[in-house]
Amino acid sequence: MQVQTVFLLAWRNIWRNRRRTILTLFTIITGSSLIIFMNAIAKGGHDQMIDDAVTINTGHLQIHEKGYWANRTMEYAFAPDPKLFNYLKRNQRIAGHSQRIMADALLSFQNGSAGAMIQAVDPAQEIFVSNLHTKILPGGRYLKTEDRQHAILGESLARQLGVVTGDTLAMISQGLDGSIAAEKLKVVGLFRSGNPEYDRTLLIMPFIQAKETFSMDGHIHALAIRLYNPTNLNTEVKKLNSLTHAKKLEILGWNQLMPELVQFIAMDDISGYIFDAILFLIVAFGILNTIQMSVYERTKEFGIMSALGTQPGQITFMILMESGIIAWIGIVIGLLLGYAISYYFFLHPIDYSNYSQEMAVWGIATTKFPADASALNFAVTAIVTFLLAICFSLLPALRAAKRNPVEAIRHH
Repeated sequence: MQVQTVFLLAWRNIWRNRRRTILTLFTIITGSSLIIFMNAIAKGGHDQMIDDAVTINTGHLQIHEKGYWANRTMEYAFAPDPKLFNYLKRNQRIAGHSQRIMADALLSFQNGSAGAMIQAVDPAQEIFVSNLHTKILPGGRYLKTEDRQHAILGESLARQLGVVTGDTLAMISQGLDGSIAAEKLKVVGLFRSGNPEYDRTLLIMPFIQAKETFSMDGHIHALAIRLYNPTNLNTEVKKLNSLTHAKKLEILGWNQLMPELVQFIAMDDISGYIFDAILFLIVAFGILNTIQMSVYERTKEFGIMSALGTQPGQITFMILMESGIIAWIGIVIGLLLGYAISYYFFLHPIDYSNYSQEMAVWGIATTKFPADASALNFAVTAIVTFLLAICFSLLPALRAAKRNPVEAIRHH
């Protein structure tokens, strides 16, 4: 009954000055909804960036001979165990896997030449791992299963060589056994991946031809794997480590394959945390101002309550109850508003397609940023806002409770 009485008194007190209470609620609602929305945009944008990055070429994880990713040279090749392929085919969490042969090469066409990164793939497997087959420019096509001495290459690399679809260029490199690997390849398509490095350096040729050209003898350089759900990454890395010869092979997730993307997301998160902190403080000081003014106006009332035997703890509890009521009303409405805004931008992502060329200069291929409001986002926003409201209300509450009743009654 005491708590119920205190609640009713607190409810009455917060509506004594409706304008001030409504302004405080507006501050809490605006702050919490903005925090929800900005965090949702950040999470959705980051998830989209990761998805775009892994689907262009790398996949969610790759298997190499230990030391390949650090050196990326021809001799770091391994012969995959058939048990590994059986596991990948049976695993329902894996969307696709693709064998790859990788090599540095010199390309030449007429009087032009350029260094390139050769990536040999099986077209039938690769389309389930990467989406370069959707990036082919008009007038060309992706590789077919029956292709042999054919290739597709990045738009910037083609421009540097002066190559167009239909031309035949020469490629020279080194085989796994140390022999010279040379081939003439007909260009059947050009791609614009959105990643400047790939567009400037990457040539893709058929896996079946590369096995002969580079004298691979059953060896490959990489096995790229794409997952249906990226959250299963760590689980799959552990299982693959137990399945393969972990001492001879390295199994790397996208976060190890693309550390620059991880760093970009971390820096963006830091700026987001700073923005959140500013909004939290604005909300907290808004509540502090309201409670402080409310306490000041009721000083005489608190003095009378103390003189009649009300304990200091009861006065403190009542003031904190007022702060808590205002905070929770604002938090609930703010979370609902933040969810509504986030859901709208989940259905209608922010589209930067008109600025795709400018963003590509910075290596950003993502042009659509959806909002993704997680349960953690809601929980952290609600708890932090409430705790700040209570903490910032504690000082004026303690001051009111400890004030001398005689001095408080005489206050004007």
